[in-house]
Amino acid sequence: METAASSLPQDEFEVKTEEQVEKLVGDIGRAIRNAEPGRRAGLKELAETLLHEEIASIPEQPQAETAEVTAVRKRANPLAAGILLALLGFGLALIVPFIGLTLAAIGLVLVVWGAVISAIKT
Repeated sequence: METAASSLPQDEFEVKTEEQVEKLVGDIGRAIRNAEPGRRAGLKELAETLLHEEIASIPEQPQAETAEVTAVRKRANPLAAGILLALLGFGLALIVPFIGLTLAAIGLVLVVWGAVISAIKT
């Protein structure tokens, strides 16, 4: 059994699909405009919510570029976060010593861990 998508050339099918979407959006707009003025805001929100939920349920086809980017993803080095956390901790130690020193200690652990990772890579 042949579907409508396979019986039409791709460009013609896309044009018909776009026209159908435009027609449906126009119908929704007319229905909202024809409603009582007090109900229009609620109908607009309802239409927006329903459309968003319907579109969110449509799975996107994976892009080749996206697959390559996720495959090339590397582990992050905690060195920069450690430096920032250590500096923040030492500054905060002047105001709240226990919390500041704890954050500084965590930052120093991250700095050492990042330094070890960097040394192993080189």
